[in-house]
Amino acid sequence: MIVIVMGCSSGGVSEGKVNLEAKNSFLESLVKIGEGFYEVFGVFGSAIGDVLGFHAVKSTDNRSEVGKHFEKMEKGLKSTKDKLDGLIKDITSTSHADTKVVEAVIKSSSEVVTELMTLVANLAGVTKANTIIGDTATAAAAVAADSNDVKAIVENVKKIIELANKSGVQIEKGSEGTAVAAGANTNAPAVLNANAAAGAGAGPKLADEVAKADPWAMIDKIKISKTKTAGNASDNDSAGELATANAADANGAGAKSNADLAAAVALKAMTKTGKFSAVANEAGAVKAAATSAVNKVLGVLDVIIRKTVESNLDKIREAVKGIKYSETSGVNFTKSDTTQATTTTK
Repeated sequence: MIVIVMGCSSGGVSEGKVNLEAKNSFLESLVKIGEGFYEVFGVFGSAIGDVLGFHAVKSTDNRSEVGKHFEKMEKGLKSTKDKLDGLIKDITSTSHADTKVVEAVIKSSSEVVTELMTLVANLAGVTKANTIIGDTATAAAAVAADSNDVKAIVENVKKIIELANKSGVQIEKGSEGTAVAAGANTNAPAVLNANAAAGAGAGPKLADEVAKADPWAMIDKIKISKTKTAGNASDNDSAGELATANAADANGAGAKSNADLAAAVALKAMTKTGKFSAVANEAGAVKAAATSAVNKVLGVLDVIIRKTVESNLDKIREAVKGIKYSETSGVNFTKSDTTQATTTTK
C-alpha cells in the first residue's frame, strides 16, 4: 500500500503560485518510488521466504543438496539487491527533492546484502560433496570431517552473525543443554568419533540428542568453534574440533553440552570426508540424526539472514518517508511545504 500525504503553506512560495507541474512530477516520482519499494519487499519475500532451511534436506540426500540450498539463498539475495539498485535509480532521478539521505541508506543496505551474498556463496562452496549426508562407516571407526571446510563454515557463520548484529538483529544464544558423556561405545558420542565400531544403541541415542538440541544454541556453538588439522578428539573440544579431530577412543569423546554434540554432527554431515560410526541396523537412525542436525543449522541461518535483510529494508522505508518537496530542486527544505510518501507492506 502507498499513502501520500501532502501539506502546503506560504513558506517561501505565495499561495496560488506553487509550481504545480513540478509538484505533480515530484508526486509521480514518489508513487514510483513507493511501488519500487513494495516490489523490493515482494521479491525478497518470494525469493528468500521460499527457502525453508528447517526442511532443506532429506536423509537420502547428498551433501551437495546443502550447497544447492545456499545457492538458492544467494540467488534470492541477488534478486533483492537488483531491485534495490533499481530503486536507487528511481530515487536519484526524482526532481525537486533532496534524496541524499535515502540514497545513503539504500547504498548501505545494498552493501549488507552484497556481503551476505558473498558469505552464503562461500558456504555453498564447501558443502558440495556427493556423499550422503549421514554417511556411516558401518561397523568401523568414524572418520574426521575436512578441517578446511569446517573452518570455512565456522568463519562464514560468524561473519553472518556479526553482520546481523551490526544491522540491529538480536541473536538468541539458546539453551546448550547438559554434557553428553562418552562412557561406553553404546553412548551417543561413539557415533561421532569412536575409533572402532560404535556399539548397539548408540545410533538411536544420538538421534535423541539431536532431536532435543536447541538450534540457536547450535549456531552459537558453531560460531565460537575451533578446528583440528591433526590431533585426537577430547571431552573439552568445541563442536568444530569434535567434527574434525581424529578418533582416538572406542567410546569417542564426550561433548561439553548437547548443543556442542548436535552442532558437531551438523558440521560433519555437511562437509566432505566425514563419516559416522554405526552398527548396520542403526544406519537409518544415524542418517536421521545427521539430517535433523543439518536442517536445524540451515533453518536458523535462514532466519538470521532474513531478519538482517528485513532490518535494512525497514531502514530504507523510514528514510523514504523523509523525502521532501522543494521548489528549488532540493535545497533548503522547510517544514512549511513538505510531501511525504509512506510505504507499507502487507
